[in-house]
Amino acid sequence: MKRENERSLIPLLIVSGVVAAPIIFILGLVTGSQIQLSNLLTADSLSSWTSALATVTIAILTFILAKETWYLREAQIEQVNELKRENIRPNVSLRLKNSPVSFNLIEVEINNLGKGIARNLKFKFSDSSGAEIFETDNPIVDEFLRLHIFSEGIHSLGIGQKVESFLFSFFDLKGKLDGDDVFSPFFKIEITFSDVNGEQYSNELVVDFKEYKGVSEVGGGDPLHKIADELNKLTEQFGKVVNSSPNRLQVNTYSSADREEESRLRQQRYEDRKKQQEKKAEQ
Repeated sequence: MKRENERSLIPLLIVSGVVAAPIIFILGLVTGSQIQLSNLLTADSLSSWTSALATVTIAILTFILAKETWYLREAQIEQVNELKRENIRPNVSLRLKNSPVSFNLIEVEINNLGKGIARNLKFKFSDSSGAEIFETDNPIVDEFLRLHIFSEGIHSLGIGQKVESFLFSFFDLKGKLDGDDVFSPFFKIEITFSDVNGEQYSNELVVDFKEYKGVSEVGGGDPLHKIADELNKLTEQFGKVVNSSPNRLQVNTYSSADREEESRLRQQRYEDRKKQQEKKAEQ
């Protein structure tokens, strides 16, 4: 930034020197001349002084115009540089979400929502006072740090790329927290990363488990997961029909003679039950 300021002063100094040169020259002529006031106010002299003043005025206006033009040029360059930075700027977000398998299972998702590749991702955990949290200091942070991406970081995360992983279950937290209060944890996660040019950026996520208090689920889970589960059950049932031999189904044939025999047996069982009921009634 200091070097850019030095560069911006160079044209300003040059223009100032060019403008100051005729002014100094005219002042030198006035100071060095030993003429009388009457000679100074002659027509030729008055015309010369008018031309000199007009020249100085034009020089001053030119100086102001050059200065403003240069400032406008600097603003345009800065705007172009900002557009270039925005076109390669990554935006890494981190969020906790409920697993579609069960509402009590928590997953973590790291996503690059920016326009450029994110590199050298690092994660820092801190408490409400800003003090850094290390391993074994917090049981929830330990669940994060057991994943390599949080303990050692991520080398690169592409545009639109995301990393997902199961993190913990609320049922597993009981016994690990003081007083078994699963809604007590509170900490911050600072994400630092850079773009392809090495420009540094950072994001922050506040994890407050009190936000989960009172949150419930209606409908019994993710519909897509339920559909997938039902398809798995259907596949298991259909697998029992398929014989061990490939491309063959285990099917029992059922002819018309079998149907007549089944109908005769059904009628005979009906008549036998009817006779037994009549004998009971006579007794």
